[in-house]
Amino acid sequence: MTSAAKVPIFIVGTERSGSNLLRVILNSHPDIYIPHPPHIMKSLGPVEQLYGNLKDDRNFRRLINDAAKLTELHFFPWEIAPSRSEAFERAAARNLYCVKAAFYEQYRRFKGAKRWGCKSTFMVHYAAQAVKHSPGAKFIHLVRDGRDVAASAKNSVFNHFHPYYVARLWSLEQKLAVELSGRLGKSGFLTVRYEDMLSEPERTMKAICSFLDEEYSERLLRYFETEETKQLALYSSSWDNCAKPLLKNNSGKYKKDLSAGEIRIFETESFPELQCFGYPPDNPRAELLKRASAPLSRARRALYFLLEKGRMAYILLRSLFTDRNAFAMLKKRAFVGWVGLKIRIIRPYEASGTDFRRDEQAPRA
Repeated sequence: MTSAAKVPIFIVGTERSGSNLLRVILNSHPDIYIPHPPHIMKSLGPVEQLYGNLKDDRNFRRLINDAAKLTELHFFPWEIAPSRSEAFERAAARNLYCVKAAFYEQYRRFKGAKRWGCKSTFMVHYAAQAVKHSPGAKFIHLVRDGRDVAASAKNSVFNHFHPYYVARLWSLEQKLAVELSGRLGKSGFLTVRYEDMLSEPERTMKAICSFLDEEYSERLLRYFETEETKQLALYSSSWDNCAKPLLKNNSGKYKKDLSAGEIRIFETESFPELQCFGYPPDNPRAELLKRASAPLSRARRALYFLLEKGRMAYILLRSLFTDRNAFAMLKKRAFVGWVGLKIRIIRPYEASGTDFRRDEQAPRA
C-alpha cells in the first residue's frame, strides 16, 4: 500500500471552476507541489492506442517522446525538462498514464516535495488508470455553479464558449465525479463546492487537509504572496484572480453575464446536476423537463455551433494581444494536431527511430 505521504492528489471537475485557484493554494503547503498541467492525458489519451503495442520499445519511446514534447511546449513552462530515459526505465507500466506519473514524480523530486498533484480536471475521464496505477490516490472534486462556469467560459481561451456546450460538458463531468465518488468512498474522494471555499476558506481548507492527511498551515490562505502565483496571473487574464485574496462575492455572476435565454439553455441541459450539488434552477422544473424531452432541431444545433466557433475565433484573436501565453498556446495546439496527423497518416510511412538526445533533467534558463 502506498503511504499517505506519497500518494498523488487529483483535482477534478470542470475547467473554470476555480481549479487553478485551489492548485496555487495547495502549492503553499510545504509538502505538496502541483505543477501547471500540460494535460497529457487529455491531448494524447485519445490516440494512445494508435501508437501500437507499447511492449515494443520503439512504440513506447515514441509515446514518451511526444508526451515530453507536449510538456516542454506547455505555455506555462515547467522548470525542468522531463527525462525521457528515466520515464522509460521507471514507468510503472507501459501506458500513457504511467509516463505522465513518471514526469510528475521527476518534478516532485526537483521541488523537494513529499507528494505531487495534478490539476488537469480532465482526469475525471481517466480516473480508472490513476486508481489502478496510483493506489490510494486522493481525488478532490471541485464543483462550481455551472451557470457561473458558463459565464466565465465566455471569455476564457481554455474551453467551450457557448452555454449549450459548456452545460453538456459540465453535466457529464459532474456525473463522472458522482460515479467516482461511489467507487472510492470518503477515504479517496472529496467534493468541495467553490462557493464554500470562498465563503468559509479556513474551514474548507482544513477539511481538505484532513482528507489529504496533511497538517493545516496558515500559509495556504496567503497563496497570493508567492512569486509563482504572481507570475501565473501575468500569463493570462483567465488567471487574474489567482494573485488576489479570495473574492467572497465571486459567485452568482451568471445573473448579469448570461442572458435569460442562455440561462435557460444551460439549465435545460444540466438541471439534474445543478440540483444534485445545491444549485436550484432559476426556471420552473416543469418547463425544463419539457424542453429537455424535446429533441434539439438541426437549425438550433447549427446556430449553437456557429455561435460557439464565432466566439472562439474572437477570444483567440483577442488573446493574441492580451495574453502572454497566446502564441505558446497556439504552438502547443499545433503540435497536438501534428501528433494526431502523424500517428494516423504519416507514421506508417516513416522510418523507425526517435531522437532521445534531449534527455537532461536540467533547470530551464
